[in-house]
Amino acid sequence: MMRKAAACLVLMQGVAAQTVLSPLRAAYAAVPPSPHSSLLLPFDARTAVAAFWSGPDFVVVADQPLPALSHLSGAQGLFASPDVTVLERATVIRLHLPAHPQLSFSRQSDGWILQTDGSDHAGSSSERSAGSMPVLMPGAVLFPQKQAGRVLMLPDPASGQRLLIAPSLAVTGGVPQGRRAEGYSIRPSLEGLVIAADSPQIALRGTAEGVVLDAVALDPLPVGEKEASSAPASASVAAHGADWVWLGFGSAGGGQKASSRQPSRLDSAQTAFAAGQPWQALRVLDRTPASEAPATSTSTSTSTSTSTSTSTSTSTSTSTSTSTATRNDTAQIARTFLRAAASLLAGHTGQAQDLNDARFGDAPATRVWRGLYLMQTGQNSQTASTLLAAGFAQMQAYPAAVRALMVPQAATYVARFGDAASAALLDPLPDESAYDLARALLQARAGQAETARVALENLTASSSAQTAAYARAALVGLMLEKDMLAPATAAEAYGKLLENEGQPAALPSGPKATIRLGQAHAFALAGQPQAALAVLDRVLAGPDVPEDVLSSAYLAILRGLVFPETVRGVPAGGAALVAALSAAERIGLIAAHLSHVEDGPAKAKLLAGYGRMLLAGGRLDSAMAAFGQAALLQDNPVAKADAEDLLAQAALQAHRLDVAQRALDRARHPGLPEDLATQCAYDAARLAVALGDPDKALSLLEQDETDAGLELRGQVYEALKRWPEAVLVLGRLAARSVPEDGVLTEPQQALVSRLATDAAAAQDSATLLRLKGWLAGRTLGAERDERFAMQIRSIKPLSPAH
Repeated sequence: MMRKAAACLVLMQGVAAQTVLSPLRAAYAAVPPSPHSSLLLPFDARTAVAAFWSGPDFVVVADQPLPALSHLSGAQGLFASPDVTVLERATVIRLHLPAHPQLSFSRQSDGWILQTDGSDHAGSSSERSAGSMPVLMPGAVLFPQKQAGRVLMLPDPASGQRLLIAPSLAVTGGVPQGRRAEGYSIRPSLEGLVIAADSPQIALRGTAEGVVLDAVALDPLPVGEKEASSAPASASVAAHGADWVWLGFGSAGGGQKASSRQPSRLDSAQTAFAAGQPWQALRVLDRTPASEAPATSTSTSTSTSTSTSTSTSTSTSTSTSTSTATRNDTAQIARTFLRAAASLLAGHTGQAQDLNDARFGDAPATRVWRGLYLMQTGQNSQTASTLLAAGFAQMQAYPAAVRALMVPQAATYVARFGDAASAALLDPLPDESAYDLARALLQARAGQAETARVALENLTASSSAQTAAYARAALVGLMLEKDMLAPATAAEAYGKLLENEGQPAALPSGPKATIRLGQAHAFALAGQPQAALAVLDRVLAGPDVPEDVLSSAYLAILRGLVFPETVRGVPAGGAALVAALSAAERIGLIAAHLSHVEDGPAKAKLLAGYGRMLLAGGRLDSAMAAFGQAALLQDNPVAKADAEDLLAQAALQAHRLDVAQRALDRARHPGLPEDLATQCAYDAARLAVALGDPDKALSLLEQDETDAGLELRGQVYEALKRWPEAVLVLGRLAARSVPEDGVLTEPQQALVSRLATDAAAAQDSATLLRLKGWLAGRTLGAERDERFAMQIRSIKPLSPAH
């Protein structure tokens, strides 16, 4: 309760937490009442939702892909035209409501219902979650949300700002008013939690207690509260942190208790852990008798038995009971943390989830253990490596037996996946053989290729089968990177490593995953994307191939299929092999593997290129879906506008004029490059013609004298059968693009034939005769020549010379 009160106080005062006006009050002063409208969103009980304003759009985000909602309809009034985008892991519904009417969002038996009924947009007080007040934790802020869905990261549709979204399964009423803090702000919402992250450090994750916000960096922003010391005031512990208390490192001798009292089971478990025996520590903890569980009745019984004592005795009893309760609580926390840490080091990652929770995952003294947990469970490598690098010195101070279990693998992980700043914190590595692999990897990163090569070759003869296998894989990778091996040769070398012939022990699973990742990369460079994807399909995310690294590997291969001529590092022969694949083959490979690429701006670029392939192949529905996803995932306004314009082009071809109109409306942006702005104008003109408003189309094009502008204006005049105007604009186009002599290209032949047809329809004999002289016997193709001759014969003689 004290923490909740502190959180409320801090969030309500000062620059660190300033009130953010709701979009309704900030952007729109007086909104006239709107007619009642409602929209039923048929989300089942397993789908969590968030709902909030983004500029002129009201946005509902579901944490599940729901393809059935792609053609959501049935609403009337304001909600008649919902825009639905289905992503791999979410569904986003946008409603364009520039006037920001007052809305309510509530749960019904058959889904969620959005209404304009004048009710409080934050939900009634009875709907609001009782435990929704933010709680400041050491290094983090906890938002209690017992039925939180999957945390999502999306660009804000209006601004492109990174949004961290925690949808909710149950009605919480959302956040009625936003708050600002250093590095982030809490957005107002009708449901769920929406964090706008100003700093790339800010992260949001789900835990059993709710969603937790923290900053992940070597020098993180001050999120939450400073860690309150729960350790005994000993010099040893004061020099370290609460982890030393809970793991039993606080006393001299590495966990051996200097007290004369009989050691408890917790003491024994801590001693085993400090001796490098986490499995033994778990056995001891599992046998902990009930008598050592936290005592809740001690204070009551003590107080009752002394009820007839003097006031001094009563005071002593109260003090004793409080001390006992505090000691029991501290012991329980220590037991929980020790069990999680021992489970992690013993390989039972499923029982180590407490290391990622709100209590231990962000505290300065224990977040290194969260890094270890993320590493072992194959989660984001940048988060894990940052936490491990920041806690590297802390881990090195642990007892030697514990260090041996965790620090070498942490160093190797940071050397492989950490950024330059994180890798720099490993220097100097301990001068022990357990760090030789990490040392060689760091040498390779530092450009010391020959030193690293020699070190890795020496390690291939290591007595540890695992170290030797890792070294062989790293050696092939280094030689491929330095052009000492051709990609095809490297792929073959990786294959031989997987066969493991002549080795005294079976190939461990960790090196096997690393080898497969390297082989997929080599196959991709060799222009064999099918083989590369087949190898990656056998790799699961884990400590050797974290989820983001696996996603990036898929992204690189798919990018080569979409843009074979532009991918760096692919030899010309490899690009030619990719380009030799048929469009249908490339599309099939991309479609089958897109789900492995995590959503974000990089995927948005891939989707835009993929959409172009689909559009060229006439797969209009699939192209529209790809362009819609690309536009939603883009955080760059120009790239977003380009994707929206491509969506409009696909929608025009599919005769989905409503989709084209919304896409072009969203593509409008004052800072667009001239070529993109022009293309958007052309597509707007095409849409105007399709909607039966040719005058609007012509007004959009009247000042455009480019080839494309004249071509499109000619198409409009032709559609209106305004033949004289069509002849004028196409005549100007032909005058600049058709040469007076020489063989005509196919596009030039088509343009001349088209101009002749329009001139004949306009009965413009002069133009037909000029074309005859211009051609001077050159051909338009057999069929066009015959048609042109008929058009010439059909005109009346203009002079005796004719």
